[in-house]
Order: sequence, then C-alpha cells, then structure tokens
Amino acid sequence: MSRRVVDVHAHAFDEKIAVKATQNLHTYYGIEPAADGRLIHLIESAKENNIDKLVVCATATKPTQVEMINNYVSTLVGEHIIGLGTLHPDYDNIRAEIDRAINFGLSGFKFHPIFQGFKIDEDKAMKMFEAIGDKAPVLIHLGDKNSDWASPERLSRVMDAFPEITFIGAHLGGYSEWEQAKKYLFGKNLYFDTSSSMRFIKPKIAKEIIRLHGADKILFGTDYPLSNHKFELECLKKLRLTKEEYEMICWKNAYKLFGINE
Repeated sequence: MSRRVVDVHAHAFDEKIAVKATQNLHTYYGIEPAADGRLIHLIESAKENNIDKLVVCATATKPTQVEMINNYVSTLVGEHIIGLGTLHPDYDNIRAEIDRAINFGLSGFKFHPIFQGFKIDEDKAMKMFEAIGDKAPVLIHLGDKNSDWASPERLSRVMDAFPEITFIGAHLGGYSEWEQAKKYLFGKNLYFDTSSSMRFIKPKIAKEIIRLHGADKILFGTDYPLSNHKFELECLKKLRLTKEEYEMICWKNAYKLFGINE
C-alpha cells in the first residue's frame, strides 16, 4: 500500500494514569480499546506494522495540567515520535506556554473541546487560537452525537477568523457528524485525519469523503489506544485508492505538514 506510514493521531498516557484514562475513553465512547494506553504497546504496534513515525498527543482537561502534560510529551519526542502539546483556554499564560512548548520540541497542539469543557468558537477559545496563529499546527477533535461544542460548523467559524492556522480536523472532519462536515468543511484549507472513522462508515463513504475533500489533505491516524495500526491499515486498504492517494495519506502529507525530510 505504501512504503512508509505516519500515524498522526495517537495517545500514549503516563504509566500512572494510562489504564484509567483508557477506561474513561471506553466509558464515554463505548468502544472497546485495542490496548491499555501505555507507550510500550503503541511502540510494539508501530514496529509490527512498519509505522515510520508516530505523532503522540494529549489534552489537558484542566488548566493546571497544561505544563505537566507538555513536559511529559516532550520527553517522548525522538527520531520516530513527534509530540503535540496541549493548552487550555482557562490557562493564564497561554502565549508564554506556546513558546515554551515549541522550544521544548513539540510540533503543534491537540484539543478535545468536549473533554476540556469549551466550545470551539467561544471568546476564550478564540483568544487561544489567535495566540497560536501560524506558530504550529492544531489537531482538534471534531464531532460528537452528544454535544455540538466540537462541531464542524463551529470550526468553520474559527477558520474564517484565523485563516493562518493550519488545522487538522480529527475523524474525517467530524466523528458521527460527517454530513455536517460535508456542508462546512469539505474542500476547505485544512487537513482531516482518518482516526476513529473508517470502522463506523462504509468503505464507499470513506472513499467519497477522501475524494471530495482531496487526498492531498488527508492524514492516516489510529486514535490509539481506541484502535491499532493493523486494523486501521486494513480499513484503509479496503478503500481501493490509487497508489498516489495511498502515499499522500500514509506519509507524504504528514512529512510536508511537519517538515520531515525524506
């Protein structure tokens, strides 16, 4: 399918909280996890499936967690791991933390507005996005059948206000809300990742989404520990895309986005 693969959406929790954090995901989404959220299992899965690089991310559900999480993720960064830090709109020193995280070697920021307790387009969030600007890419959870706080429509408003931000819309533009994503985001200047999506929609629909939005703006992702590389790669293979499309999705787009040298 492709000689390289980059997983742009993976979680690896601190050993002390990995099992609990993964159980919380299971409780909320009703998805049986593929692993317990520890880094060792993520790395094992990557090695077994020839994953070239992992983009590991975490989110702060409280402002007091921001620095601690960014410190932790920065310790994982290396030849095969890219780290995305976190921020919280109620954190006091957002601009300083953005610079600190980038100086620590983090390559962007990850948000899950529902778990973090804010609407994507409310004032405090907009101030946070303004502070990020063009400094680093932003991976953001989109879609939820229980809440519209992370809706594709709300993100479209943020994108209109801050066109300089490079957004990655998780879950093909909106977990369980793909029709809304089609209306507000398809074809716009942002990336989608494939995580937590392909198991819930038919291959024909996933293929349609990829081609409507553009394969040059799609990134492979697993949402580990909710899924694993073997399963997600099998889902992608079922779409019967062209070799060029597979290469863009599996690694070329990610290399370009994160400035990785071939």
